Amino acid sequence: MIQSNYTVQILEAEAGHKLTQKKDVDILQRVFTNKVFLSINDDAKNWKEISDSEAELLQQKQREIAKG
Repeated sequence: MIQSNYTVQILEAEAGHKLTQKKDVDILQRVFTNKVFLSINDDAKNWKEISDSEAELLQQKQREIAKG
């Protein structure tokens, strides 16, 4: 029998906030979420909280760009 164990780090945004990547990524690739499950190759330092209103503005930009 093969048994494997792994650990997952979970980040959860505070109320009124979303999580997004800390580094500068293309606006269309930017993620906005309430919860992130980090793999072994990721780190909490790579994520930041932004306000819901800031996230909504950036998501609106994403939609505008996607429309062309």
